[in-house]
Amino acid sequence: MNTATKLYQDRIDSIIGQWKSEKPDLDVSPVAIFGRMARINKLLEDYLSEYLGNFELTLGLFDVLTALRRSGFPYRLKPSELAEMVMLTSGGMTGRLDQLEILGFVTRSKDLDDGRVMFAQLTEVGLSLIDQLIQGHFESEAKFLASASDDEKLIVISFLKNLEEFMTGRFHG
Repeated sequence: MNTATKLYQDRIDSIIGQWKSEKPDLDVSPVAIFGRMARINKLLEDYLSEYLGNFELTLGLFDVLTALRRSGFPYRLKPSELAEMVMLTSGGMTGRLDQLEILGFVTRSKDLDDGRVMFAQLTEVGLSLIDQLIQGHFESEAKFLASASDDEKLIVISFLKNLEEFMTGRFHG
């Protein structure tokens, strides 16, 4: 191994080396991908938690705000639709909406045509905040990817989409 390779060894390389030493017959090559994916996910969660914490938000609350924002004007959805979009139970969604309502970012109202139907809607303050947050968040993510060429990004996107499709079919098919 040359000096340049040694300089770029990371935690995952170390884990792979340990397994190769302890179990030389075991194919540990998936750790090079899945270990890094897990590590990157953890780093992104840490970054996002810190970023959102400055605004008294959690990742879960951010998910609800972004789902409402993505829904388009009037930025209003049924709680059941929101729960499905962010993969949450109805009870979990109620808790998040309670928090967002207390913070003044969301209001809940009954449907004028059917009083049994409720909606959650971004307030003006919530809309302004999520627009600010998403701008800063996407700019940060773009910086994280700045060292990759467009071709490299396309290769990674393609690989991850194929992997997700395979795994979804394997575990949910």
